[in-house]
Amino acid sequence: MVQTRKPETHARVLAAAEQAFAEAGYEGATVADIAARAGVSTGNVYRYFENKDALFYEVLPDAFAVTFLRLVQRRVRALARADDLTALDASARGKAEELLRFWVEHRRQVIILLDRSKGSRHEAFAERFVSALMRPTLAKFRADTGTRLSGAARFVLEQIFRNTVRTIVSILEAHEDEASIRNAFQGFWSYQLAGLAGFSKWVAT
Repeated sequence: MVQTRKPETHARVLAAAEQAFAEAGYEGATVADIAARAGVSTGNVYRYFENKDALFYEVLPDAFAVTFLRLVQRRVRALARADDLTALDASARGKAEELLRFWVEHRRQVIILLDRSKGSRHEAFAERFVSALMRPTLAKFRADTGTRLSGAARFVLEQIFRNTVRTIVSILEAHEDEASIRNAFQGFWSYQLAGLAGFSKWVAT
């Protein structure tokens, strides 16, 4: 007798896969572990998904990465237009809210994409994220100072943005409820934007 696929089982396996990938990463998670988390047999998982790749890319489709990067770019462009990073206008605050809401609503997927996707076609996303921060920031510094950043200054800026990736992941790992996530990012962004404002002044001297 042919067994029908149950939407609730599909959803349960997918939720288990998201949890497994967030904890163990693309390379570390196994179909057997996902099955155990979902409370089904390993064979039953293969009735719904062809393999681990199919599971991973349903948890983290290409469209998700595209949306994430677009929101990041919108946020950074708004910051690049700001005269004072410590006193943002309504438009810049709105772009920050869009990005933060996305992170809150897709907490585990963001963790996976930024830090747990090695071995998948998304493994370079963190570098793309850093580049999305660097390009408009470098352009703003050139426009403000009339010169390019020195090699040392560029190195420091890149490390700041690599640390941003690590901090985003750490916040989302440490906090699950929206209020705590928002509070943590408010603290981090207050620190980071003030720091970038100070960095800009240092570059200009």
